[in-house]
Amino acid sequence: MGQSTDTALAALKIGGRVAYERLARPKARQFDDVPCTPYAVTPEWLTAVLCGKVPGAVVTRVEVKPASAGTHERHQLKVSYNEEGRRAGLPVSIFTKSLPSIVTRMIGGFNGTARVEGSFFTQIRPQLEIEAPLCYHSAYDRRTFAAIHLLEDLVATKSATFCNHKTYVTRAMADDMIDLLAALHGRFYGDPTLAERYRWLASYPRWFTIGAAKMGTEYYTGKAFDAAAHVIPEEVMARRDDVWPATMRALALHDSEPQGLIHSDVHIGNWYRTGAGQMGLCDWQCLSRGHWSRDFAYAVTASLTPDNRRSWERELLARYVERFAEKTGVKPDFDLSFLRYRQQIVHALAMWTITLCHSPLLPNMQPEDTTLTMIERMTTAMADLDALDSFQD
Repeated sequence: MGQSTDTALAALKIGGRVAYERLARPKARQFDDVPCTPYAVTPEWLTAVLCGKVPGAVVTRVEVKPASAGTHERHQLKVSYNEEGRRAGLPVSIFTKSLPSIVTRMIGGFNGTARVEGSFFTQIRPQLEIEAPLCYHSAYDRRTFAAIHLLEDLVATKSATFCNHKTYVTRAMADDMIDLLAALHGRFYGDPTLAERYRWLASYPRWFTIGAAKMGTEYYTGKAFDAAAHVIPEEVMARRDDVWPATMRALALHDSEPQGLIHSDVHIGNWYRTGAGQMGLCDWQCLSRGHWSRDFAYAVTASLTPDNRRSWERELLARYVERFAEKTGVKPDFDLSFLRYRQQIVHALAMWTITLCHSPLLPNMQPEDTTLTMIERMTTAMADLDALDSFQD
């Protein structure tokens, strides 16, 4: 009840703020301003945040073009510069993620994910040798929960193609995804200073527990099993009451073994392929500290067709173990790693039950056909691998 009250109060506060912004239409002009929407961006503000390292450079014009909406709203900024800015090669096309509405501020601002993503891009992204977007500027307002990230337009810079649930992931693409995850997980694996240096980076159990309380994940998972019953294997439906207890038991792994960075939302829609054929990973708002098996289980079950997953999962895990060992000098035991893979599938599923059925205070985060495809793939993997019995091994 307390968490429901907190959520309702936050919604009222945010609703009042958004209503004010729509009437007053405040503009961002100085470096420390946080634009409430992309339409609040001005040439003066862009000059302050983009041109500071280029003497004489000035933004002369900005045009806002809407792109899509989900947990954030996405827009494209077409930016024009004076001669100094043009000579310096400053970005002329920028991809924005922002929280202009009540529902986007509830999921991205109130839950804190926008702040985490901004911190990732400004503090951790420069230390990673992976294919991921660059961030030119990130701003977050703790008072209003407004936020905006100015990101590399990957279509313009790398001729990127973004994946979705209809994308057929080839074996070469899957191998590249595994290599990226091993590089991500290996960079800070077992680093005892990780939590101290990045206090904003929650442990996965804390991240999941707080989010589950705010979003009613247990309750809405039950509703999602009813709504998605037609795509869930019978053996998993018959044990639906075991799913949430297994989800909670799977959390313990993340506190009992060395932690590293985990992306936490590696479904196929957050991957892209560059024009050179390299797989990249975007949308870093769910970053946390945890065990790598969480991402591995999620990526494999969400991205591959069930037949390919059955054929490739052991080979992909063997590849991951080798790549991880190259990065860290630590080679995980294969059989234990396969057990962890089985156990963490329930946490991949929890990301999609709450997507299918959720509080009316939250936005529709994905199209229904995407969500049902993810739930079908994950529960099929749970059935194939006896995931709900994996805690007895």
